[in-house]
Amino acid sequence: MSGGLVVGVGAAVATDELERLAGALRTASAHCGEVVLRIPPLRTGESTGRDADLWQVQGATRTAAERLAALARALHEAATLYETAETVTARAVEAVAAQAAAAAGLLLSRLGVLLLPALVTAAGRAALLWGLVPAEQRDALGTAVGAGPLPAVLSEPAALEALRYALSLADDAALGAAGLPPVVASAIGEPGLGLVGLDSAALAVVGLAALAGASGVDPVRIDRVSADLRRGGESRPVAPPASLADRAGRIPDPAAPIVIERYVLADGSPHVEVYIAGTDVHAELGGDRPWDMASNVALLAGEPASSVQAVQAALAAEGVTSATSIVFTGYSQGGAIATVLAESGDYRTTGLVTVGAPSGGLPVRGEYPAIVIEHREDLVPVLSGIRRESTAVIVRGDGLRADEQIEGMLPAHDLDRYRRTAAAADAHDSATLRAAIDALPRPTSAGERTAWTATRVPRANAD
Repeated sequence: MSGGLVVGVGAAVATDELERLAGALRTASAHCGEVVLRIPPLRTGESTGRDADLWQVQGATRTAAERLAALARALHEAATLYETAETVTARAVEAVAAQAAAAAGLLLSRLGVLLLPALVTAAGRAALLWGLVPAEQRDALGTAVGAGPLPAVLSEPAALEALRYALSLADDAALGAAGLPPVVASAIGEPGLGLVGLDSAALAVVGLAALAGASGVDPVRIDRVSADLRRGGESRPVAPPASLADRAGRIPDPAAPIVIERYVLADGSPHVEVYIAGTDVHAELGGDRPWDMASNVALLAGEPASSVQAVQAALAAEGVTSATSIVFTGYSQGGAIATVLAESGDYRTTGLVTVGAPSGGLPVRGEYPAIVIEHREDLVPVLSGIRRESTAVIVRGDGLRADEQIEGMLPAHDLDRYRRTAAAADAHDSATLRAAIDALPRPTSAGERTAWTATRVPRANAD
């Protein structure tokens, strides 16, 4: 296994090595079969000499071919059973954890009633002390905290996996705190009927944000741009993407968050490649730039986020129909948008590539090649909670290296680092990953590239 990557289908189970070995055994079995066929016909009745030796070689080779084929089948079945067992086990563990979270919520809610007076008193004293700090020092401290990196523990893979489960189980704890028995909380939560979950919490946040005037689902206006971001820009020629790294390299900046490339496939049918930017960290919550955190929350809630509306509008403006072959590629929020649109049923999706996306709670079930690239130290993919069943090929790698300087609040989420990981995925020896990459459409001639900006329009103004 090259590049330090782990490759698997669905829940990132590393069974690809078993499948690769099974393939090697099938090849060896076929070679043995060819050897048997090349041995000349033997004269019957001979028990000594050259024919007797060849008879023994032929029999041993045929037996070896049969055993190698049987072993290959066994390895394939083992890989399939391992993935199935892993999925079943994960669901069982989640169900037990959900009951434990509900019980903890119930207990803490009862303790909270007893401790509430003391907590209110402590909070009041803390507020009083904070008020005694000079305003200049409070501002300086707030700036320093906001500009600094997140705690190192939030770059530890084990801690991030624990946080992934904690986020998914928060709704169960809330149900327990509301007085529901743990068994009932687990039954109606994500491990059971799925009536409540992380999307339910996000939906509540969407509602509260809308009441506060920070809606993530307001309509948008889109504008075509040129390379220097002037409106009314023209398309320009572009070569077809040649690899995962090439696709990751074409993901745009949030200033012009949508790039659409139009091609013609070898059979003459139209094909489109869409590249979608990640979250605009400088965008005001609920402001006129729709690639903000309000759209992120709306996406998690399953609502029509403003950023999703913008991509849909750009595709419509480019003449994309339900018959147009389309590959979605997105980073961070753009990856979640790409997943939502790929699975919407509104498009003829022929491929999906995401990097660093909070899309674990968005199932991928379509019959098209889908590749999800994540870093083990990246907080953002964890924010969507436990990954649901998926047909996507999951590529998990190390985004941070010991020999490089680490800067920024979320260093493992850096797009340049993801481009580096995408290049490693291109060179990986995984048969499953290679099959998915090779299945992506390959235009044979140059196409046209256009970029789009988007502006959120408050619903009152839109009306």
